[in-house]
Amino acid sequence: MRRLRLWGAWEIQDALGVGRSRARELMYKKGFPDPVDDEMRRGPVWFEDEVREWIRANRETVAEDPES
Repeated sequence: MRRLRLWGAWEIQDALGVGRSRARELMYKKGFPDPVDDEMRRGPVWFEDEVREWIRANRETVAEDPES
């Protein structure tokens, strides 16, 4: 049986290796996986495997600062 793993903003921020504001910007960018649930008390959650796949596909642009 596959274990379901969910990530919140903190886990995504750590996995991306970026600050809080950059992580949030990426989480709501077109193409980022949709949250599984966005009404949880702690905030939206995503499937870990979908986020990891997005990071692998977008690794080169993740840390880029849009203002630089």
